[in-house]
Amino acid sequence: MFQRHHWKPEHLQAFVCERSPRKLFDIAVHLAQNLGMEYLGLNIRIQVATQTPRLYLYSNYPNKWIERYQHDELYRQDPAANASHNSTMPVLWTEELYCEAPQFRETACQYGLRHGWTQSLHDLQHNESQISVARPTGSIDTAELYGKAGSVQWLCHTLHAVLGEHHLNALCPQQPKMSERELEVLKWSAAGKTAADVACILSLSQSTVNFHIRSVITKTNAANKAGAIAIAALRGWI
Repeated sequence: MFQRHHWKPEHLQAFVCERSPRKLFDIAVHLAQNLGMEYLGLNIRIQVATQTPRLYLYSNYPNKWIERYQHDELYRQDPAANASHNSTMPVLWTEELYCEAPQFRETACQYGLRHGWTQSLHDLQHNESQISVARPTGSIDTAELYGKAGSVQWLCHTLHAVLGEHHLNALCPQQPKMSERELEVLKWSAAGKTAADVACILSLSQSTVNFHIRSVITKTNAANKAGAIAIAALRGWI
């Protein structure tokens, strides 16, 4: 049975409030290590119309592995990354997964990236984040995988919302225009109100509220309503 780890409230608060990409990722590394995982990696792929998709890599992996991974474009050979691209379920790093890429597996293990898993997140604008957690020793059984996968996925959602926004703004600095009604819906949603609650408060139909929520998600390039709220708070809209 895997050992349970608990995140301290002050670390979570620092994580959700941080907006510096490097500092945010450093806190994420600390949270991952608190889950018993030594390494954390994040690949963010930003899709912008008429442009070639951009790939941004964040990790605390050993420097020599990072250099080789980027120089040799090993992400194109990574079976876990390829499998995760087609599924949002966690992809466990098993020997079977790497049966057709033994050299990749052997090299990664030499750098301590032996036991772990990868999972992805796709938003409505076709941007993708892949998060990986790993450690050099201690195999991962099903109980540990599914006991911790939700926490790792939450890290991925938050990192995607903030870092994706950061890189997207660098590529497309124009800000989306939000209507007053959309901002009202966002404000009440951020307060924890359901679509039905917001409809009652604003004297709207629930379908209209849901329409505004979908519009806000699209405009903010978020993965879901929670991500849209995070981005709106970051920009000072609510």
